[in-house]
Amino acid sequence: MLDLLIKNGHVIDPLNQIDSVRNIAVYNGRITRYEEGEPVKHVIDAKGRFVFPGLIDAHAHMFQDGTEIGIYPDCAYLPTGVTAAIDFSAGVANYPLFRSAVIAGSKETIKSFLQVCSAGLVTTSYHECINPKYFNPEKIDRMYHENQDNILGLKIRQSEELAKGFGIEPLKETVRIAGMVGCPVEVHCTNIPVPAGEVLDVLRPGDIFEHVYQGVKNTIIDENGKVYECVRKARERGIIFDTAEGRKHCDFEVMLNAKKQGFIADMCSTDLVLGSMYRRPVFSLPNLMSRYICMGIPMAHVVKMTTERPAKLMKMEGEIGCLSEGARADIAIFDWMEFKQIYRDWKGSEFTADRLLKPEMTIKGGQIVYCAPNYLYE
Repeated sequence: MLDLLIKNGHVIDPLNQIDSVRNIAVYNGRITRYEEGEPVKHVIDAKGRFVFPGLIDAHAHMFQDGTEIGIYPDCAYLPTGVTAAIDFSAGVANYPLFRSAVIAGSKETIKSFLQVCSAGLVTTSYHECINPKYFNPEKIDRMYHENQDNILGLKIRQSEELAKGFGIEPLKETVRIAGMVGCPVEVHCTNIPVPAGEVLDVLRPGDIFEHVYQGVKNTIIDENGKVYECVRKARERGIIFDTAEGRKHCDFEVMLNAKKQGFIADMCSTDLVLGSMYRRPVFSLPNLMSRYICMGIPMAHVVKMTTERPAKLMKMEGEIGCLSEGARADIAIFDWMEFKQIYRDWKGSEFTADRLLKPEMTIKGGQIVYCAPNYLYE
């Protein structure tokens, strides 16, 4: 007997190129084949709703109580259809605590990028130190290899306010350490001290250029609104571009100009922190996705940005971020409802959307972990 049958829903599963109405069956925590007439414990009628793989937030800060910005993963994510996320909060001094206190106790599937600053993002009272002389390559190497099942790579925040005269030497040293360790680098690129092309020249295939739509300084578009050729070339050689919009890391003009020219980020993520969890302008991953869709990116493409692509980054392609037979039964059901919402970017520019992805149900490992109070099922 099957545990769950989700019937009549419009399924979007980019990995399997599915964008149609069909049934999804669950048995023993996994997606399984359904034969007509097979007995089922619970039937969920998703008629008129969308069924996605459980969403994946590719950039967030979940070190609850270990940092001042850390969200509570299960509270923030399960009610919004997000079943997996990647953290960027801990350094070698506190990663073991993050793993034992947060990752081990969360229903969410969590993987990590390690901050090169040993203390990570402990406080908002002052910036983390990115002076290369204080990096700890040997301990980073050991921590990575002792936790290779969880740590994906290294993170550096390369902003003018942190660099303080170092230029992009902190990034270059981070890439050098990553080469020694054998992992990718993600670089935070807001208010960067050099043109974007100089940062991209340092990055290697598989590295991640973060906050791609920021508009403070040295953006991805030139003074005429054109996407720099070096940005397109970087994508061709395997650089990954992520949004991680946060509260201040998106400029609508940059995003819309890039979109018009066919340049859309590889991943759509929130950079969620305690100050933006359930608060505007970010609120949640599906809220951000709603704006992208209303701005003209097809829904199936946005779902790919929040399922298939980050699952690959997490080295879990085919296991999460899809509805393949045998994959984990992480599933999100949404209503694409009419709803007027005004979004604002970092400089106050407005965009009015008329639709919203409203979370109706979240299934994690085959268990219903959230259901909207007005969504009835058998």
